[in-house]
Amino acid sequence: MSAKRIWILIASVVILGALTVVTVMANPFSQASSEDGVVTQEWKGVVDTVIGDDPDENGYTGPVINSSGVEVLSEGTNDLETLPAQPGDEGEIRPDENQFQALEAEPQWSEIFYYDFSAGSTMRPRSSSTNWAYSGGGCVYRSKGDELFTLPLNLPQGVRIDYLRLLFYDSSVTGYVRAWITTYDGAGNVTDLISVTSDSSAGYGFVISNYVGHVVDNTNLAYVLNVDFGVNNSSNELCGLRVAYRLP
Repeated sequence: MSAKRIWILIASVVILGALTVVTVMANPFSQASSEDGVVTQEWKGVVDTVIGDDPDENGYTGPVINSSGVEVLSEGTNDLETLPAQPGDEGEIRPDENQFQALEAEPQWSEIFYYDFSAGSTMRPRSSSTNWAYSGGGCVYRSKGDELFTLPLNLPQGVRIDYLRLLFYDSSVTGYVRAWITTYDGAGNVTDLISVTSDSSAGYGFVISNYVGHVVDNTNLAYVLNVDFGVNNSSNELCGLRVAYRLP
């Protein structure tokens, strides 16, 4: 083959390669589904097909167990001092505050639940040194590090948080997936309203917290969903968090 033909062949390959790159870049969203290329694990638990058999579902008529607290604090003991008193703490209303008179009577709550449902894939670790991986189906797991995964919980002012449901994949004997609803007051103080932990070696499943009964106060508190993992591999996966609440 002559040198001229070789140069023509090389030039043709380069041009075709360039056209291919341009075509791919011109249509970056050509895949049919966000799950393309992901091999999801088979469901190994029991599908919750009966509506009303769990305390965080509408139509439930069984006993309600009041919560006595949380299992483990997500933040540990906080040693930050309370911020010093600010002008207006004696009763003066600031420009970003509403002036209202607190109701003396207990409000009546809606008969049905409303839900805030988040997939596990929406949460991220609080530190860049902690890595995560997506296993498909909305489930994620921690692959490196020890930081919590976190997500803001944005609920309407004045609603009552009743339950936290954790959806998980757990095939580890010693590991776990643990979730909290945590509040922060902006002065360094942290409170865990409730926590719930997965069942070891249960495969796919869900677990429901005890009754919370906390009325949302967006004026003074920020609400966050926190999650911890017992092991850093795909035997402990977070698939979703669902908060059940009632309207006043």
